[in-house]
Amino acid sequence: MIGAPNWMSCSVDSSALRDPITDSSVPAKQFEAVTLETTNAAKCDLAGQVLHSFGTLRLRVTGSSMIPSLWPGDLLLIHRQDFGRISAGDIVLFARQGRLFAHRVVSTAGDRGNEQMVTQGDALCVSDPPITSAELLGRVSLVLRAGKWTPPRAGLSTGGHLLAALVSRSVRAAGLLVRLRSVCRIQREQEAPCES
Repeated sequence: MIGAPNWMSCSVDSSALRDPITDSSVPAKQFEAVTLETTNAAKCDLAGQVLHSFGTLRLRVTGSSMIPSLWPGDLLLIHRQDFGRISAGDIVLFARQGRLFAHRVVSTAGDRGNEQMVTQGDALCVSDPPITSAELLGRVSLVLRAGKWTPPRAGLSTGGHLLAALVSRSVRAAGLLVRLRSVCRIQREQEAPCES
């Protein structure tokens, strides 16, 4: 993209431009992987462009790394935010390696122009590598869950820590909790009176 800021740049492997139907040198699995990688990179670029142009973005949570703060299916309202206005405890959106992540800020460090912050998913055992201002897209300001917009909590309660620890140690437990929560949400929606 001509004249695009650094945070909007992405590289596309030229093999993604080959036609797998006419080019037998591209195995189907490799094509699928390259297509997924290219699609994810395009989503990251689009999210960055929307936040840069309009200042806000809505994204649906798909992963489980932030359980219990964020659940799959939650809708996030993200606002563009200067690096210096982010604090420990905030949940931020950043792009890395063609993927988007919404994780909690553990710490910030560095001088002006060379700032870095360390993030970590609430349900993960280890922190992410430090992110730079070029990777930061914005801060999660509201979460839509059960029809209500609420600001994310700055940290976890004791029960939240226990639930996050369970999810971080067991993929099965995470899957079971997500399915159970989904069933409960569907039942609540069916029991709720219709509103016009």
